[in-house]
Amino acid sequence: MLVGGLGLLWIAFQLLVDQDSGAHNGPVATTFWGAMKTIVVADALMGVDNVLGVAGAAHGAMDLVIIGLLISVPIVVFGSSVVLKLVERFPIIIQLGAAVLAFTAAKMIMDEPLLSAFFETNTPLQWLVTLLCMGGVCGAGWWLTRVKQEP
Repeated sequence: MLVGGLGLLWIAFQLLVDQDSGAHNGPVATTFWGAMKTIVVADALMGVDNVLGVAGAAHGAMDLVIIGLLISVPIVVFGSSVVLKLVERFPIIIQLGAAVLAFTAAKMIMDEPLLSAFFETNTPLQWLVTLLCMGGVCGAGWWLTRVKQEP
C-alpha cells in the first residue's frame, strides 16, 4: 500500500506537469517494431495506473477492485475521446483528477499495515497527511508548470 500510494502520488504529479504544448521531447520510434514497443509499454504503464487507482479506492476489498476494473477499463478504452474533449473544454478536470489521485494515495499510505496503527489513533495527523499529499501534488504541479512557461 505504501509503495502503491507513493507511485500514485508520482502519477498525479506527472498528470499536472506533463500538460505542455504537446511537444514530444523523448525518443521517436522510427520502425514498426519500435512503435509497437512504445505502445505496449505505454499501455502497460496506464494499466498499472488504473489498477493502483482502483485498488486504492477499494481499500483492499477484492470484489470492489474487480468491479472497479470492469467498469473503468471500458470507460478508458471507449470513453477516452469524450474525456479528451471535456478536458480540452474544461482544463480544471486535470487538476481535480490529480487531487483525487493524491487523496487516494494518502489513504493508501495511511492504510499501510506498518503505519496504520500510528495513523488510526491520530485523526489530526490523518488530515495533515491528506492535505500535504493533495496540496503538495497540486502546488508542486502548478509551480513547475509556471516555471516551464517562463522564458
